Amino acid sequence: MAIPDYLENTTKDYADQAKAAYSAPINTGTFTGRQFVAGEDPLQTQAINMAQQGVGSYSPYLQAAQSAQRTGAGQLGLSGQTLGGVYGALNQAGSALGQAGSAYGGMGQFQTAGAGAAQGAANIASGAAGMTGPNAYQQFMSPYQQQVIDATLAEYDKQGAAGEQQIKDQAVASGNFGGGREGAQLGQYQSDRLADRAALQGSMLQQGFGQANQLAQQNFANQGNLFGMQQGLGGMQSNLFNQQGQMGSAQQSLANAQLGRGQAIQGLSAAQQGLAGAYGNQINQQFGLSDFQRQGMGQDISALGSMGAIRQGLNQAQLTADQQAARTAAYEPYGRLTQFGNVLTGLGGGVAGQQYADPGSASPFQTALGTATGLAGLYGKIFR
Repeated sequence: MAIPDYLENTTKDYADQAKAAYSAPINTGTFTGRQFVAGEDPLQTQAINMAQQGVGSYSPYLQAAQSAQRTGAGQLGLSGQTLGGVYGALNQAGSALGQAGSAYGGMGQFQTAGAGAAQGAANIASGAAGMTGPNAYQQFMSPYQQQVIDATLAEYDKQGAAGEQQIKDQAVASGNFGGGREGAQLGQYQSDRLADRAALQGSMLQQGFGQANQLAQQNFANQGNLFGMQQGLGGMQSNLFNQQGQMGSAQQSLANAQLGRGQAIQGLSAAQQGLAGAYGNQINQQFGLSDFQRQGMGQDISALGSMGAIRQGLNQAQLTADQQAARTAAYEPYGRLTQFGNVLTGLGGGVAGQQYADPGSASPFQTALGTATGLAGLYGKIFR
């Protein structure tokens, strides 16, 4: 197709500009590379270091429990030997009158201990009753949840306002400002944004509720375990009470012959059994401390990791926005040349080519927020 005389100079100028623009390589390093990837947040680093330090943290408690177990077993062995000495003394003297009295005298302590254990179980059951119901989770809710939700929704609204302004700017540029098309676009955009905002808020609320509810259930389960232990202790004390009564009845005819010696030996045996029981309690306490430490550390790691992931997501959104701006600036000359060429083609009687489109991408904040939410969930699974 011949170029009209009045467009020859303009066409030559366009060709010179196109040659200069397209012959120069695009420096992709201005909008690609690792500089647009958000680094690890200090809170995430702290959470990872804490998790690494917590690996194997139960070992000292396990060693202490094993040591207590060995000592308690030794005390039980000595208690058995002591009881054997009691029977030997009875056989030698021909009378177990003293040990019968000791047996009867020891019944009261087991009865009192059994009643105390039963009362302790009742107290635990009463306390556990207050940890149920639809509001039991409230005391375990994170005090920072509303701050995180408010900050996230505020940033989301800020991004939404920018998108709405972009639609209005495009309507002005295309000559449709105030028209029905602009109104339809704004209505659809606002409807989508409100739905996404509600879904985002609901997701964060659900996550906080789920974590608090899980902690409340665990606390209730712990109370149930304590209740079972107290009941078991009461049963043991009741069994000891019955055994003492049976021993007293069998040895009543021999009570007077070895009363003094039998009482001393019986007291020593009870003391050794008490020591063995104390070591058994120490074993349970060591395991309880180990579980408490790991659970507490897991909650700290979850909180630090979640907050760090959200801050990392916000930082990534800013870097992605900078990357899009740099990409748009790099391709802007080609967009102008494309528009210029379309105008020349239209003036020369030809068919204009495809309009230039900005090589942008989805909302950087939405993309980064989705990644941050996924990372935050991973921290919550450590030490559980």
